Amino acid sequence: MSKPSKKIAIVSHCILNQVTVAPGLSSYVGAVKELVEYLVAESYGIIQLPCPEATFLGFNRWWMSREQYDTQAFRAHCRKILEPIIALIKELRREEIPYILIGIKGSPSCGIFTTTSNPEWGGDPSKAEKSKSNKINMPGVFMEELLKLIQEEGLPLPDRILEIDHEEIKKKGLPQELLDKLRLD
Repeated sequence: MSKPSKKIAIVSHCILNQVTVAPGLSSYVGAVKELVEYLVAESYGIIQLPCPEATFLGFNRWWMSREQYDTQAFRAHCRKILEPIIALIKELRREEIPYILIGIKGSPSCGIFTTTSNPEWGGDPSKAEKSKSNKINMPGVFMEELLKLIQEEGLPLPDRILEIDHEEIKKKGLPQELLDKLRLD
């Protein structure tokens, strides 16, 4: 009998729970079904990260930019809620279990390569429509803190670091490029 493959996907909270997405931005009623089904079919264990935005501001929050979350208080909150995740990553690495990290493209918190930016947002939210947000090439605040903590603890970075666009997956399915990157075997 062959030994089962051990590999872990650490995923942004809203991949498994779209209820926590800022109002009006979710693409699914529940989980990002196609991605979750694929991870399960590929024998990944799944670790759900906490949602930093919902645990900091609740469900009834405005859409926000990276600049609005980039505060000492939010960063401290991120580090606190990441403590059990870092402890778990330590245990995984002690057993030499490979892991991947999947974030959310464009998220001000959970983007890994792309985040939402608008340094002008603030004040009366009814005026925000006049000032659109931009996508910039840098991580969201939460993922930035997660990756810093991994490095501070002397842990190896994930074997793959990916981000998804749940709206695109809903419209077009899982892109082949993503499927290729999810294969660790």
